[in-house]
Amino acid sequence: MKSKYIFLINVLFFSTLLILPSSCHKDLEVENPNNPDREKAYSDPADVMNIASDGFFNWFMTMNSSLSPRIAMWVAADQGTCSWLNSGMYDLSYEPRKPFNNDVSYTYANIFSRYYSDMYGTLNTMNQVLKKANEGMKFGYNGSDTKMVKAYSYFIQGITLGYLGLVYDKAMIVTENTVDPEASTFQPYSEVIDSAIVRLQKSIAISDKAHFKIPDTWINGKEYDEDELIELANSFMARFLVYKARNKQQNSETDWAKVLEYANNGIKNPLVVHMDNTKWYCYYKHYTTSREGWARIDCRIINLMDPTYPSRFPETGINPPAASSDDERLGLYFSFTSSNNMKPERGYVHYSNYEFSRYTYDSADKNGGDVEPFTLAENDLIKAEANAMLGNLDEAISIINTGTRTTVGKIAPLPASATKEEVLEAIFYERDIELIQTGFGIAFFDMRRRDFLQEGTLLHFPVPGRELSILSEPIYSFGGVSNADGVNTSNGGWDK
Repeated sequence: MKSKYIFLINVLFFSTLLILPSSCHKDLEVENPNNPDREKAYSDPADVMNIASDGFFNWFMTMNSSLSPRIAMWVAADQGTCSWLNSGMYDLSYEPRKPFNNDVSYTYANIFSRYYSDMYGTLNTMNQVLKKANEGMKFGYNGSDTKMVKAYSYFIQGITLGYLGLVYDKAMIVTENTVDPEASTFQPYSEVIDSAIVRLQKSIAISDKAHFKIPDTWINGKEYDEDELIELANSFMARFLVYKARNKQQNSETDWAKVLEYANNGIKNPLVVHMDNTKWYCYYKHYTTSREGWARIDCRIINLMDPTYPSRFPETGINPPAASSDDERLGLYFSFTSSNNMKPERGYVHYSNYEFSRYTYDSADKNGGDVEPFTLAENDLIKAEANAMLGNLDEAISIINTGTRTTVGKIAPLPASATKEEVLEAIFYERDIELIQTGFGIAFFDMRRRDFLQEGTLLHFPVPGRELSILSEPIYSFGGVSNADGVNTSNGGWDK
């Protein structure tokens, strides 16, 4: 028999590993005699709960896949550097910046379409779970796990929509209430993020009237009770509001009072996910940290810690001497090496003598260990920035002076007389040093909302050309110095 797969929304999920080949919502005839229909796949509560349990796993693996844009965004933000072609790193860090190639024939644009489709795969699964729950399906003994499944599913739904809004200029908002998924149209990123926050608020509302523990296999390595899920949802809402700005003007228009409210109700412990090297892997960590000699820390970061160190690698190709700094994290988080194994013909701009060594891993288990997609330091720095933007400088200074600046870096505290500009400079310094290799895209989002991305860097990705082609919509793109408009492509730069 033939089964119709309607990718993006109506694709049938019948296993717990949801990796899709495409996300378009056009009917494609696929020969698949073993596929059950949708109702059968979602008819047994135990099966549906099992499908739901992999929601965070599917989201996490998509975010940290080598096929996601995360690594390319890291080098485009000039926090990391690498001359290799993998994951589009070289093309997005090429200087001067060139337009992003969104054509269906371009290898890396086509690879990035997997991120788009897999995010919608995760979203669709949680939509189906929520639809069943809202129709009255009960989970667990006598329905004891129903509220947990619903709160958790709304949480995954929210963080998935949130990152579609952060990464792309537009996306389709589809939920369990979408009547006709095939009629869905693209919505601007701001509306996608607003929708994500609504989903997270639904998760909070359910959790607030429930008692449960999410099993430690769902978010691998730790149980999360209802209060901790509420805190996570609040922190993600704060994150989305802060990072959605595409330029400095939009950043100033952020609802900082709402950001502060969310962050104050946010996490009290970091979000920690254990990589077991069997099912759970962080390929982003592997390619940027664990794989020796592969990627480096950009000279811009070392220059922040030692202003006498060059912010760009010398065009002569001659290694500068090692940096020195009053910030003890220079020695704690970074390692100096006198050699570079990158290709000189691709430009010395990609060279660096510093590797990121804060997180060390067993050499025999390079994909194992814990990762922290959301740290306490990030939540604290969001609170500090919100206070500063609201004029509460004393509170912002207090957060900075009791944080990693002094406890780890051993830098002198900010004086009580510090201006708003000095406080914000200290906050972004901490963010640049302390949040490396934590949350997805932080450096990129920070640089774009400060107008610090190099001129010609795309401010968000276009909908993948592969999806547009199947939808019979025109392929478009962003990036390139000639397209710098401050709206879709940066017209700023950290070195201006």
